[in-house]
Amino acid sequence: MALLSACGDAGSANDGGLLDTATLVEQLPPEVRGSVTSYERDLLNAAASYKAEFGHWPVSFADVASVAGAREVAVNVLADGIGEQVPFSSRETAEKAANAIIGAAERRILDQMKAQDARN
Repeated sequence: MALLSACGDAGSANDGGLLDTATLVEQLPPEVRGSVTSYERDLLNAAASYKAEFGHWPVSFADVASVAGAREVAVNVLADGIGEQVPFSSRETAEKAANAIIGAAERRILDQMKAQDARN
């Protein structure tokens, strides 16, 4: 659930936004959380494969083509979950919030993997 725990970063990056991502994440249905957790596993596996192939961590997950489709699914599922929690929000607003949450979380996961690798 590291992806969802990064929502605080997304909120601070978008201060003044209409949606409080921290509150939204707490209220997401289990199926949305499960989808995001599945994407997190995909990220961890893809980053490890990337490092094994190229000898270094990717600069960002945008460099890892194998997660592009999974990212799109995760953003859509998360946007749907946000839309259920905030029915008055537009689809565009829900997608922006989902992208902010996922993007901040991807950076956090990659930074954690790099830091762990540096310690070992």
